[in-house]
Amino acid sequence: MAEVHEARSQSIVKRVPLSVRAVMEQLRAAGYESFIVGGCVRDALLGLEPHDWDMTTNATPDQMKEAVSFHSIDTGLKHGTITFVVEHEPIEVTTYRIESMYSDGRHPDSVEFAAALDEDLSRRDFTVNAMAWSDELGVVDPFGGVVDLENKVLRCVGDANERFSEDGLRVMRALRFASVYGFSVDEATALAAHNRKQMLSAVSEERICTELTKMMAAPDGEHLALIIKQFSDVMFQIMPELAPTYGLDQENPHHDRDCWTHMVDVMAQVEPDLVLRLAALLHDAGKPACKMKGEDGVAHYSGHAEEGARIAEGLLRRLKFPRRVVEEVVFLVEQHDKWPSPTAKSARRFLARCGDEELARKLLALMKADRRSHAPESVSEKADELEEFGALVEAALAEDAAFTVNDLEISGRDLLMRGWKEGPALGDELQRLFDLVLSGSIPNEREALLSQAMEPGA
Repeated sequence: MAEVHEARSQSIVKRVPLSVRAVMEQLRAAGYESFIVGGCVRDALLGLEPHDWDMTTNATPDQMKEAVSFHSIDTGLKHGTITFVVEHEPIEVTTYRIESMYSDGRHPDSVEFAAALDEDLSRRDFTVNAMAWSDELGVVDPFGGVVDLENKVLRCVGDANERFSEDGLRVMRALRFASVYGFSVDEATALAAHNRKQMLSAVSEERICTELTKMMAAPDGEHLALIIKQFSDVMFQIMPELAPTYGLDQENPHHDRDCWTHMVDVMAQVEPDLVLRLAALLHDAGKPACKMKGEDGVAHYSGHAEEGARIAEGLLRRLKFPRRVVEEVVFLVEQHDKWPSPTAKSARRFLARCGDEELARKLLALMKADRRSHAPESVSEKADELEEFGALVEAALAEDAAFTVNDLEISGRDLLMRGWKEGPALGDELQRLFDLVLSGSIPNEREALLSQAMEPGA
């Protein structure tokens, strides 16, 4: 057992930066305890490189500043936090603390400094985040975080209902940690997440956006989908616009699962790109409002892509996603069911419609994933065409063809030199020439374009 403990400690030792060690050593030299704590311990034990190195100590902020020689910044005095700057690198150190009630479901009513490390660790959210480490003691793990890490289980520290009641964001953090690290969620923790999902109403949209963004980066799409399905009710708490898709029988021979399950399954098949995964999760959001059954008993969803784009835009703007993300997701949702024909001309028009190589690749990936998530007997119906079309898109990209008016080998300046005047007519002529290139009627070459240009006023 001692050998195992030493091995765990060594997996951390080799990752602790010299800047962190310098602060720890100065605190210890002054007679204080000093540990790295939380996520950096978790990630180091998983063999990952931590993004941040947080430290905790029994020294108060004033005592820290007296003991440590590096420049300090009072980043959170009322919470006992001081940031030391070591060779331009910020190192955050917080005094052991305990917290009182969370009346607003987000912030503690008051914070008191604690005398012992275990008291500080007991206030943390999950066991895998409630571990500390020092050179002298190695890994300090009073709540079984190491075992949970080895078993890939996410479990709250203490009573899960209390932990989630203290801070509603922890419900989303549970989903995010489980998704990103491939954890299952302990039964009591899962039940509490369902029971306390309404606590998310006290959390700002910006914080929800941050958690969703990290969640969508989960490396294993299938496991991410598993967590989202397990916690569909939590997802609907933050995305109520999607609740009508849950259990919606699509009543169409192309589909063998309800609308919500289909969307999540499509999301599972695309790469961990924020825009692409959000678009996949939202692509059929407009179906409930557009469902109409024909005389044959088959349901049809005319206009659902446009309605879905409207829903996606409202949802993502409400959650404060960046404008570029919103615009690209809305475009993908609106275009996802516009199946192209496998021709070179169609490939060029597809790229022109996207206006961007990366966005075109994302739209094609979404279409392929959507098709793969249809009923088995329907999957192959368009799959071969999409593969053929994808090859045509790649061929068009290799040609370095024009996909927007700005890609033409001539510009408005060239037409002005031929007697055209500034105004809408000039833009219309450039668009006409672009359409000729797009259709393959003429090459995107300067002389060919100028020879086809109309005379001013013609």
